[in-house]
Amino acid sequence: MKNKRKMICILVLILLISIIFVSGYTFARYYKSIDAGGGIASIARWSFGSKNTKAMINLSEEKIAPGSSGKFEIEIDATNSEVDVEYEILVSDEKNIPTNMKFYAETKDQNETIISKTEESNSFTELAVNNLKGLIPVEINNQKRTITVYWNWDFNETDTSSIDSDDATLVYDEEGNSSLDCSFSIEIIGKQAKSS
Repeated sequence: MKNKRKMICILVLILLISIIFVSGYTFARYYKSIDAGGGIASIARWSFGSKNTKAMINLSEEKIAPGSSGKFEIEIDATNSEVDVEYEILVSDEKNIPTNMKFYAETKDQNETIISKTEESNSFTELAVNNLKGLIPVEINNQKRTITVYWNWDFNETDTSSIDSDDATLVYDEEGNSSLDCSFSIEIIGKQAKSS
């Protein structure tokens, strides 16, 4: 009886293995793997720069005094960028800037078309914070911006004291000496514009 039982178990096991093998073979006959290739995408090129990088901007080639006026340029270049670029100009470290000096700016594209013109501001920092920012879209042969900043140092005819307090607030060092140079630092920040 034990042998008979053993024999039946072996036959059942062989039968199960055969069924599994035949089922697997049938499944394998109708299964096909296709190499569909891979996903690929090109990353858009990013380009941003300025001719003003680490350059000193001169308000004037000559010494300035009340009654002087002039202009300087800031160039922003997003040529070769394949994405829209947002830019802004920040001003810091202002030294000896006359308190009655006024600034305004005009922004032109690469084709010399005026994009914007600002109102007059009481300081270059104020002008930058409120107006010196924008967007350069991806556009063939038109991805540069030239910002011309105009300045004017008016006479202060109402100050009758011996020291014209509006003629510049000079920064003095520890020994009481002051430089007659007026200066400021600018930082040009560019970043990829968010797509809408």
